[in-house]
Amino acid sequence: MPRQLLLLDACVAINLAATDQLPDIAETLNLTSVLTQQAVAEVGHLRDVIDGELVATPIDLSQRHRDPVLQLIDLEPSEYARYIQLARLVDDGEAATIAAAVHRSIQLATDDRKARKLCAQCGLTEPLRTLALMHSYADNALLSHSETHDLLIKIRDRASFQPPRTDPYQKWWNEYFQGA
Repeated sequence: MPRQLLLLDACVAINLAATDQLPDIAETLNLTSVLTQQAVAEVGHLRDVIDGELVATPIDLSQRHRDPVLQLIDLEPSEYARYIQLARLVDDGEAATIAAAVHRSIQLATDDRKARKLCAQCGLTEPLRTLALMHSYADNALLSHSETHDLLIKIRDRASFQPPRTDPYQKWWNEYFQGA
């Protein structure tokens, strides 16, 4: 079965990179993660604690682009007009990701509220979110409660991620942090 393409905006790419499991997540979910160059430019660093010091660890996706689970793409000329229009409303990474999704008919993933609203206005299907991907991964990989908890902690701490209360998987997320 061919891999499903999934366009990631920077926020989802950062969250998945924080797990150190991006290739495993993509393999398990039969995905090829696709990022526009504009989204790649917005992927900065993770927060790590090394020897008691907070350290910014750069996320380098450029070395991974040869993996079958990750593709870096340039916008096509036919996508520029929509990209420029959307870039007035959201960051360049989200604008490029939405423009590519519209013109290439590829599913996308974003946690950004404004970008999600623009996706609906552009006629795109509901974007996936970080927690939906992690929930699917945990189920499909048969991760234990402890393994899932550890991955979610990495996303919370290394990527500074906190899902919005409106996220459909908010309750699932909270179950892993009760009493912590």
